[in-house]
Amino acid sequence: MTDLDFTGERVVPDKSPAYLVAEHRARYKFAVKFIEGMNVIDIGCGEGYGSYLMGGFAETVVGVDLSEEAVVNALELYSSDKVDFKTGDVTRLSYPENEFDAGVCFEVIEHIENPGDLLKEAGRVIKQGGIFILSTPNGGVRVSSQKNPFHVKEFTKGEFSKLLEDHFPIEKWGIEIYGQFVVGKNYSLAGVIFKNIYLAIKGALGIKPKPSVDDGSDAVGYEFKPERAALAEYLVAVVRGKG
Repeated sequence: MTDLDFTGERVVPDKSPAYLVAEHRARYKFAVKFIEGMNVIDIGCGEGYGSYLMGGFAETVVGVDLSEEAVVNALELYSSDKVDFKTGDVTRLSYPENEFDAGVCFEVIEHIENPGDLLKEAGRVIKQGGIFILSTPNGGVRVSSQKNPFHVKEFTKGEFSKLLEDHFPIEKWGIEIYGQFVVGKNYSLAGVIFKNIYLAIKGALGIKPKPSVDDGSDAVGYEFKPERAALAEYLVAVVRGKG
């Protein structure tokens, strides 16, 4: 059996910090209410547990990832008569037009050199009346003094909205941007500005973040709201076809 390591980026349950697993799992739980009974593609499925989670609600799920190692792991741990996994380039999907009712793509687009290629492919394989749910870190809210070395581009809410509108025209698609918020945590513009300045100064001085201590905070709850989404650390877009 393939034994995936936690690289610091790809979430691997039982190896990644509990808070990262909780954040990622919450996004799949959010998606579940939109994809029940549908044929779904999980674009950039990673380790595969999210595709498996959706398989309890969707008609079928196929997870696609560039990493052959991750796909082998997913096939061994999570495949079923409803859930399958394929190795593939998410910017050149090997499926015909209108193959899927819905698609999800969590924490992938920030890794892509030409993100428009991913969005073009998603729009091609998802039916015009379908739904596409994708997430990305909010480039307007710093979380570290150092740039994430795995990310090509982190988008602000405005940049994310513009990128989606360029590939999912408003006459055919509706787009709503949600923020992923920790339940009970206070979010304010002043707090975000102060944090951004503080972390930017630390970065300029070369001060690296301390290794995170996993305190078992997987019990933290999350909620997804469009209000004040620009203040959230993660943005989640729900793109719905009108036809």
